[in-house]
Amino acid sequence: MTVDNFPAKEHIRRLVHHLARLAPAGEHVVLLQGEHVLSRHDTDRELPFHQEANFHYASGCLVPSSTVIIRFTSGEENPFPEFDVKLCIPEQDAESSMWSVPPPDIAEAGQMFDFDAGELGFTGKDDEAWLTALLEKSGDKVIHVLKAFHHARLIKTAQEITYIREACRITSGAQEIVMRELGKFAARREAKGAEVAKRDGKEGLAEWEIESEGDAEAVFVAACRRAGAGQAYLPICASGSRASTLHYVCNDKIFPASRHPTNSSPTFTPTSNNPSTGRGCCGDVPAESFDDLRRGTFLPQVLLIDAGCEYRGGYASDITRTIPVGNGGRYTEEGRTVYEIVLKMQKAAEAICKAGSHWDDLHLLCHKVLCEEFIALGIFRGTIDQMLESGLSQAFFPHGLGHSLGLDVHDSLQLLRTEHLDIPASSHRYPHFFKYLRIRRTLEANMVLTIEPGCYFAPLLMESVGALTNDLVDRDVLERYIPVGGVRIEDVVVVREDGCENLTTVPREVEQIEAICSGRA
Repeated sequence: MTVDNFPAKEHIRRLVHHLARLAPAGEHVVLLQGEHVLSRHDTDRELPFHQEANFHYASGCLVPSSTVIIRFTSGEENPFPEFDVKLCIPEQDAESSMWSVPPPDIAEAGQMFDFDAGELGFTGKDDEAWLTALLEKSGDKVIHVLKAFHHARLIKTAQEITYIREACRITSGAQEIVMRELGKFAARREAKGAEVAKRDGKEGLAEWEIESEGDAEAVFVAACRRAGAGQAYLPICASGSRASTLHYVCNDKIFPASRHPTNSSPTFTPTSNNPSTGRGCCGDVPAESFDDLRRGTFLPQVLLIDAGCEYRGGYASDITRTIPVGNGGRYTEEGRTVYEIVLKMQKAAEAICKAGSHWDDLHLLCHKVLCEEFIALGIFRGTIDQMLESGLSQAFFPHGLGHSLGLDVHDSLQLLRTEHLDIPASSHRYPHFFKYLRIRRTLEANMVLTIEPGCYFAPLLMESVGALTNDLVDRDVLERYIPVGGVRIEDVVVVREDGCENLTTVPREVEQIEAICSGRA
């Protein structure tokens, strides 16, 4: 049995159960090939190794170039047929071990993985007849294997939830470390005023001052690495208007030194007339100019950090916090208002997230909350029904509410994109809201999902939906909130029979975040 009790045999049992329902009756052989060590672009420079997720699920083996062979017979009355399995790992040799850590031998593998001695062998030297039979009979049955994996991986075992819980614990800690480093910086600025020495070798060597998106990313990644975890995906550290780009990964802009004017209402000019930050890795992005940032007219009010580590070689976390930058570690009035709207959306979705609920209903509820709050602010002029029929809230919350999470950040993605089950009647009434959903089905116990509503002020998107010209939108009120850029709050939850369990531990309440980011906590 594996040291950390990775339930490989339970995973294979689930896989075979789903395969037996999809494949025709008879004897079947399944060959699973693990990932090989890859090199960068026609060189011998190795890329970071990451085990293929389906292979990981069925074996728990993180050794490159390994193979799993499974045999079973379908068509029996038992929905969980018996199966034979063999894990084959590369054999040790002196030449390859000169460059890389050698794979385990058979005795070591017996201690590491959930396979008995008779179920272990060396790659390429065992049971060649099985492989030959597979190649002769494979045909179009590969699609059955992929679909069965997606179904099996959708509902998590208790051990998988333990791995994801640990990934969320590490990620939550790293997010809080970024907040606290910002808090130290904010407290120093509060004490010394705007004139704070730069990192010139004379001051601040004992601490890492977070003065840019790149600094925030570096602190987050370092905190995860110190906890023994790598990154599940490229971190998103987006300040100001960049926070309205959902998958912004440039992370190359600095923060200004001056404070935010808390009651300002800067004039907004959309799209190409809006000054650019210049060419970073993302090219020209409609945003504040550097001079504007320094003058305090379009200061980034928030920093959106969407990042997550992976634990045990692949089990992912995915957590987003949007925190204040500048202004002494406190949200501006507009920033706080937008943040509290998004938090209200998230809590509303969590309140109805349980086995038997349909994901469409959670997503639509968030749009209703957004419309209700925008009407209260005076941004929208109309009833909630009018606003839902218009689809204008898509300009501000354009993406889906969340996704499945596991060995991939967007777990079982292809299955969930193509299988839309038990669609509620309300979804047919407002079809424009569901274009980008990654889940459209009734929830089941032990699904692990993210709940990540957002509110963004992206110039091109607002124009494309008509939010800048529609009579149902008060342009003057809207302009007060455009400089916020974007807010997203994302937590990882486990669906339970009577509700959901939130695995995310980093604070999300305004008072908690401001206390940390201002250096008061």
